[in-house]
Amino acid sequence: MAGLNIDSVVRDWQDCVVKHVVSRDDPTRLAEHALNLARILAYPDLDVNAALASIDGMGAKIAHTLKSKGISRPTLIIEQINEYLFNDQKFKPNTDDYYNPLNSYLNVVLERKTGIPITLSILYMRVAQGAGFPMLPVNFPAHFLAKHVMEGDNGEIIVDPFNGGRIMDDYALKALLERSFPHQNIAMTHAFVERATSAQVMTRMLNNLKSSYYEAQDMERYEVANEMVLAIDQYNPEAIRDKGVVLLKKGSTEGALDALNAYLEVNPEAEDADDVLDVIRQIREGTYGKKKEKEEN
Repeated sequence: MAGLNIDSVVRDWQDCVVKHVVSRDDPTRLAEHALNLARILAYPDLDVNAALASIDGMGAKIAHTLKSKGISRPTLIIEQINEYLFNDQKFKPNTDDYYNPLNSYLNVVLERKTGIPITLSILYMRVAQGAGFPMLPVNFPAHFLAKHVMEGDNGEIIVDPFNGGRIMDDYALKALLERSFPHQNIAMTHAFVERATSAQVMTRMLNNLKSSYYEAQDMERYEVANEMVLAIDQYNPEAIRDKGVVLLKKGSTEGALDALNAYLEVNPEAEDADDVLDVIRQIREGTYGKKKEKEEN
């Protein structure tokens, strides 16, 4: 990433992904968008079409199996997808190195056959699509899922690709919520399993990468990923705040002040509002960072 111009990177992102997710929300293109994300952030030589063809080849094999066995019941189709992906192809969750940014690059997930909920779900949805079984993204709190909406008024089937394609009933969803947010007694509502937009999916992927980059102190990629979020939604509160953080680290206090003030304007009830106000006060007083410098000296 060193030496790349952020503006040109963001223009590439806008041309390849943003204009599509904003103008026409097509969930069948999520794998393509995820591969372009990986290409732009880390793998400039990635052949997106070749990677898509590899995934679609998996879907075609499942479609052939379904046809030869005469399988049409949704739960049995899911069983076949699970059998192929997790038993034959050996895709699995990366529980040992969950926060590694490689888990968020779909091309690497294809190569290493391990990933996190969102990348495994995007792979699962594209494979299911190739098998003639449409699925939609589900932005479940702290654990991405996928679902198939049945014809008529017959409901929907929610699947967890991170756990072998397990079908999730209400009990399993509630247990997953409690596992992710222990002792918070969050009520399980249908809003948690509504279809996510492509923009929401890409934003979630970028936020995952931002967390990984920040942990690794890779502030260059962190900044680029944050600008990619803002390219999708210029009013995204967290991205506006994080832009301020980046500018502050780069010594641009005026730019940081503008961004942090803008953050509080779009999200005045933010949980970290008091902390942000304190940083704003220190910037205005010219005391930001002085205490730390004094301690180091």
